[in-house]
Amino acid sequence: MAAMAKSNSEGAHDFVKNSKVGSATGFMMVAGSMLAIPHKTGTKMKMQTAPRFSGVSEYQECYKEIPHCYASMDRKPLIAYHPNATRSRLAEEDAPVPLKNASTIAFQDRFCVHNRRFVTTHKNYYTGEMPDMRSNPGMIADSTRLKRMLQDK
Repeated sequence: MAAMAKSNSEGAHDFVKNSKVGSATGFMMVAGSMLAIPHKTGTKMKMQTAPRFSGVSEYQECYKEIPHCYASMDRKPLIAYHPNATRSRLAEEDAPVPLKNASTIAFQDRFCVHNRRFVTTHKNYYTGEMPDMRSNPGMIADSTRLKRMLQDK
């Protein structure tokens, strides 16, 4: 039993002093329990408390930056299937660049006749004829149709 007796100069954790495990920098006794002193960690490693959201919102999906690609391109980037994907469309020409200081506003009305634009109704339809005294609606309609056809020319 003398071989098992501990000398007073030995500490409580001297038996793990030359251990080859390398999982701790040292050991210490706290309240009668032996605890390992851990290796120091860098400040770069942070513990994540909750899993990060990896989904994509509808806005992000619709307005994300899309690389320029078209159907006949050689090395198109792979993307998830979408029926309106740009990689499935034909190539389009770039929009024409307007001249510097040129206006792009066009005041046009497809229903407006510009050569008689400011002519009044009186000037358009008053011909100076005598009032029509005919009572036959077919004859009045026929002559009115002829006048309008001649005005439209």
